[in-house]
Amino acid sequence: MNAIRKVFVAGPASAARQAIVRRLMASGFVADQIDTWDESDHSLYDQAAVRSYLRDSTPDHIYVAVGPWGNPSDNSSRRGTYMGDALLGPVQLIHEAMYAGVRKLLFIASHQVYGGCPVLPMAEEDLAFARPDRAREPLAIAHMAGIRLCEAYTHEFGELLGLTYRSVVVGNLYGPGDDLQPSTAGELLTLMRHIHQAKTFKLSSVNLRCNGFRRADWLYVDDMAEACIGLLDLPDRSYRLLTDERRPHVNLGSGRASTTLELAQAVAKVVGYRGCLNVDGDVADEGADFYLDTHRMRSTGWAPQIELETGLAHMYRDYRQQEQRLAAAS
Repeated sequence: MNAIRKVFVAGPASAARQAIVRRLMASGFVADQIDTWDESDHSLYDQAAVRSYLRDSTPDHIYVAVGPWGNPSDNSSRRGTYMGDALLGPVQLIHEAMYAGVRKLLFIASHQVYGGCPVLPMAEEDLAFARPDRAREPLAIAHMAGIRLCEAYTHEFGELLGLTYRSVVVGNLYGPGDDLQPSTAGELLTLMRHIHQAKTFKLSSVNLRCNGFRRADWLYVDDMAEACIGLLDLPDRSYRLLTDERRPHVNLGSGRASTTLELAQAVAKVVGYRGCLNVDGDVADEGADFYLDTHRMRSTGWAPQIELETGLAHMYRDYRQQEQRLAAAS
């Protein structure tokens, strides 16, 4: 690590980006060695700004966690713009990094690339069966392009230029740093806010607007960050044992699936809400089950360290602190 002069963590000020920065600093990096961009500084969609930064700074490592994230169904009315933004962010950055001579890069893709895959748990090779719905298709196409571009550049220039560009597909993430804005807040934070408000207003019950049966895995952001840093540091020979042309990426998830009702019960326990959680039996389909096969990542020695209840407690503490800061500023 000490030989690494500069690291660029690219993407919005999300929980994922904040977690990667925390883990880098915990491993010995200082603030001056880690660059991040906010929209107030430069836009990652500004090709000239990206090119200028990379050629002037030439970071040794780049972690690409570029959106757009949020709920894809919220972008149905701006499908073309959404797809264009989703493609431009990661693909442009990966392309410019290669020309700037950046040696190591990790592209962090959304699990939505697997949209519609009928196989559970979803293994890396099952990406061939993905059939994302119309709402998720723009992000799935963009992140698939990022995965394939990393593979193609490593294949073409790996030995010639010493490039190592890798990809990871992450499952559902949660933890401190999630955005409180309703339009961009994640599913779990939205659920937490709903239950917290029920506690605040002393409501006897909460309607969950779901049937409670859908199963998904949830990975704490700091566990994700540790895995991403470890994956980029993995020797080339070890990484090649995990991937091939059919599976050019590695899955990253908790490996533990919970139903929506089980998740709500865990949130209620952390929040301290003792009322009833009502599911809606009339909701026939709240989305397909989703959880990843993570045995390849676990074969490297990595495993999640934060249990769901512990992670939810950290997340709730951060949520309350953000609420208090917003209240003080208003």
